[in-house]
Amino acid sequence: MLRLACGPIGSRPVNQANTGGGMRRIDKLVGLIVGTLAFALIGSQPCAAAEPAPRDGGSLIMATSGQIQGFDPLTMRAANRETIMAGALVFSNFFTLDDKGERVPDLATSLDGSPDGLTWRLKLRPGLKFSNGAPYTSRDVVRHFQRILDPTKNQAFAAAIGELKEAVAIDDTTVEFHLAYARAAFQTIFSTDNHLIWAMPIEHQDSAGPDLNRRPIGAGPYVMTDWKQDDSITFEKNPNYWNPRAQHLDKVVIRFLPDTTARFTAVKTGDIDVFYEPLGKQVNEARNDKTLKVVEYTGTGASTLNINTSSPPLNDIRVRLALAHALDRNVELKVAYDGVGKLATSFWGPGSVWNCPDVGYPEYNPEKAKALLKDYGKPVKIVLQAQPAQAVPAQLYQSFWQKVGIETEIKSIQGGPSYINPVLRGDYQIAFWEVVDVPDPDFQVYQAFFSKSGGNITKISAPKLDEAIEAGRRSLDVGVRKKAYCDVSKEMAKQMPILLRTQSNYSAITQARVHDIPPLRRGLVRLNAVWVDPK
Repeated sequence: MLRLACGPIGSRPVNQANTGGGMRRIDKLVGLIVGTLAFALIGSQPCAAAEPAPRDGGSLIMATSGQIQGFDPLTMRAANRETIMAGALVFSNFFTLDDKGERVPDLATSLDGSPDGLTWRLKLRPGLKFSNGAPYTSRDVVRHFQRILDPTKNQAFAAAIGELKEAVAIDDTTVEFHLAYARAAFQTIFSTDNHLIWAMPIEHQDSAGPDLNRRPIGAGPYVMTDWKQDDSITFEKNPNYWNPRAQHLDKVVIRFLPDTTARFTAVKTGDIDVFYEPLGKQVNEARNDKTLKVVEYTGTGASTLNINTSSPPLNDIRVRLALAHALDRNVELKVAYDGVGKLATSFWGPGSVWNCPDVGYPEYNPEKAKALLKDYGKPVKIVLQAQPAQAVPAQLYQSFWQKVGIETEIKSIQGGPSYINPVLRGDYQIAFWEVVDVPDPDFQVYQAFFSKSGGNITKISAPKLDEAIEAGRRSLDVGVRKKAYCDVSKEMAKQMPILLRTQSNYSAITQARVHDIPPLRRGLVRLNAVWVDPK
């Protein structure tokens, strides 16, 4: 049997989720935004050659630059992409998204909300089981959210759902969520791969103790069978998964291979099947290699440089603006990215419904940068934190800033907790970072840039920015939210807590034998239903 490969990259036939209930109006508004956004970002592809139907069996190896940090959100300080991709295999999701951004049932069958947006009811799929055979019930989900909200526990992630007052088990398959205030973004956590929904059996949570982070039990399509620290982590089929027809691979291995050149060599020689996070020049080379495939996706969000606005001399807006005016970003795009991607002037690019044109982002103007520094009147010395793979753009920034009189030290740190934790602690000046691609802008701006969020790692404190962020978070009206996030973009350009680089442009290079990788939302390579041709 053959399938005609038409439509968006990674598309495959799916069924729509049930989205009925009293909250239908609000649900449709948010769904319209997410769906329109997804369609605009992915775009449609012309019909290609017929593709064979999925095959079962075989194994797949993906190499990544960062290590998996674990599976318990109360143990982790931060969750990188590698962690989220591994977690998706073990825990799956309540809903997935099709290529138009519409919800598709997975562990749950419906999510309904009250007219005032304060109550949401999640209906689990009947008969669900964890990989150890224990029933997956509403009580396990409720216990999971209770742990996240427990003020005596690690609160690193609780701020992401600060509106949640409680989760209540109505019956074995029904969970009701009560919010302190209406928030349109709340429902998106149930259809986005993320650590906030990684429920485990209550008995396992109680008995595993500190080892819970390394001994996950979920209801996703795969189970973790081996974890070799600093090397690889292996997953095999979950015998109790509710949808065995979607379990095509016998084994998935995620290898830690930090060197980008080594990952590219490995995918070209066939030692690995998926090369995650290639460089622009490698993407261009792979496009011309018939033995390889390139999966690409442009999302909301942007690659950035975070600025610690509490650290002198960066606590002065003149210095921050000078940093921006000194950068020739077109040169960076050509040299560091090999021309792959698009420059950002806001998180939300032209394909996004949240896009706001002409926000006033500082243009390349070295003379203006020099004038700002002269007005500041003191020598400017800064430290730029970068990972080894970011050496080229880091050196470019150092060069650009040196030309206007800014002395820059490059501090190279290997990816993972060693890189992330100093930023989370505020122990940095400027660091390569990212505003991630997510279904709702509230997740992109509230925790990171609202002055009192608890996760404001740039330490920015600007009343107008806070006002705009709060307006976007609290309203259920799409028009009000669009204006609010336009105001956010304009205030960010004035306050400069971050320097924008490119729009989120995600890509992966795979062997030709790899099929059905879905759109790389949030930059994640979702392997749950991927299949391979036999070697």
